[in-house]
Amino acid sequence: MAVGFGYDVVPGQKDRYVELANFAIDKAQELISPGRTLIAVFPFLKHIPTWFPGAFTQRLCARVKKAAVEYRNQPFEFVKTNMAAGLSKHCVLQQLIENHTDDNGFCKDEETIKDAMAALYIGGVETMKTTETDFIMAMTLYPDTQKKAQEEIDRVIGKDRLPTLDDRPSLPYVEAVYREVLRWRPITPLGFPHSTDEDDIYKDLYIPKGAIIMPNVCSITRNEERYPEPELFCPERYFTEEGTLNKDTVSYVFGFGRRICPGRHLAETSVWLMVALVLATFNISKARDEHGNEIDVDDQAFTDTLAMHPLPFKCSITPRSQQTESLVREAAFAANQI
Repeated sequence: MAVGFGYDVVPGQKDRYVELANFAIDKAQELISPGRTLIAVFPFLKHIPTWFPGAFTQRLCARVKKAAVEYRNQPFEFVKTNMAAGLSKHCVLQQLIENHTDDNGFCKDEETIKDAMAALYIGGVETMKTTETDFIMAMTLYPDTQKKAQEEIDRVIGKDRLPTLDDRPSLPYVEAVYREVLRWRPITPLGFPHSTDEDDIYKDLYIPKGAIIMPNVCSITRNEERYPEPELFCPERYFTEEGTLNKDTVSYVFGFGRRICPGRHLAETSVWLMVALVLATFNISKARDEHGNEIDVDDQAFTDTLAMHPLPFKCSITPRSQQTESLVREAAFAANQI
């Protein structure tokens, strides 16, 4: 919200914009998950009006649409109002409005900008949060992998600064960890629904026009010929025999065709940077109970929604040293000054 709209969300307090976005995200996932609604099975039911008895899905669709439209419009108007009053903070939306406003003060691409900014949060924040939680789970369960990545960062970068995107080519093992996070627990195991725009035949299988097609991303990530022992978190699988990174960038997790994730490049760099920064600054391990015993983490405990999220689990996250703690505090302070 701060990056996109120059809007600061107060931790621990309910926020109108965040609630709108989260409601739209959560309920939309339920609605578009295959087989979760009768409309998905019997498309003709979409013509039933919302007032008809039993039309629960239609009424939920209307509520989701209302929330999505409000989230699309309200933060935009918030920034425009602040810009007019000279109170806006520097943010992506402000820059877009300025770049697309003519000499008469008319914003030429207002509707497109609204769509893009709504997608920045609705399409990006939820997936980023889930990927970060997947990464934390992996580091909790695979401490040797975590240690190896930290050793690479310390050797290449040192302990006097934080990693940046410029360091990416110099950190191949961190790159491999990033790739394995995306593969190990893909956020959308069945991808997003596609639809055929004409009749097709694939391996003697007739696929009629308008059929719903689900790309089985989970099956790709569990292909044992490509990924031996696929349930293991193993960054080493991305290295050749010569010790260099192979060409498998697991790009398939971002989708296919016209429905490929439009923000995949931003997502890729954001996730990589998150992985590098967390490894450089924190130690992640299993939490302990009141008797000092480690609390196990179930790596199969995930939601069954279209976008798969880890169920809550306990772990311990501590600064690697006082020096790294200081670096984190300095970076946080600098970010708040922007």
